[in-house]
Amino acid sequence: MSLDNRIALITGASSDIGIATALELAKEGVKGLILQYYSNKTRLDKIRAKVKEYGAKVIIAKADVSNYDAILRMKDIIYNNFNRLDIIVAYAGYPAEKELWFADPLELDDEMLNKPFDVDLKGSYNCIKAFAKDMKNNGYGKILLTSSTPGIYGDHIGLAFTLAKAGIISLVKSLAPVLAPEVYINALALGSIATKANLKNYDNKDIEILSSKIPLRRFGKPEEVAKTARFLVSDNSSYITGQTIVIDGGEFRH
Repeated sequence: MSLDNRIALITGASSDIGIATALELAKEGVKGLILQYYSNKTRLDKIRAKVKEYGAKVIIAKADVSNYDAILRMKDIIYNNFNRLDIIVAYAGYPAEKELWFADPLELDDEMLNKPFDVDLKGSYNCIKAFAKDMKNNGYGKILLTSSTPGIYGDHIGLAFTLAKAGIISLVKSLAPVLAPEVYINALALGSIATKANLKNYDNKDIEILSSKIPLRRFGKPEEVAKTARFLVSDNSSYITGQTIVIDGGEFRH
């Protein structure tokens, strides 16, 4: 299997996409799986047994990714159990609250801007800062961050999120030559994905309208994102780094 004996960390693991990715990586033979969460441990407890069926040792770790000291404490747990980390899949992101998503883009205050920056962008950087040098010294590492299609083309709706996601794309481009050749870094730019967190912001009519603009005429599934993530953190993607891969059913074409 493509991930035999690898040790992987998934941040934001209690999300629909995080859970789907945990199962995908377990199926592909990861030896150790660290599932980070901030507020929803119950969902991870429910899938722990399923992941362990595939032979992976599972650690569920609570941490605030925006706090570097919290990342270092989680690092101690990981190294005490596995001595190393090979893979980071960073899904942790600030929830797309309706009030913040539809806020006037010319009236965002410091708190509104800082929330997505702290969790999405700073949280991703904190994970890289904590582990990337060790990955280089070990001669291997795969890092996958999470952006969005508005992070590529810009959007006044959800501006605070768009700015943070654009920063992630820049982070990937900037660090790829620094981390290479031992460590690979890429990002996913997600469009409309049918997660519980996304769907709660839309009624059926909204979903119908949004789907009509997508060539594949539907929202993506968390499992489809997870399969792409699995590919990008495996050795099958051995000539891909510094890239942002769009998963949006063909809505944005560039």
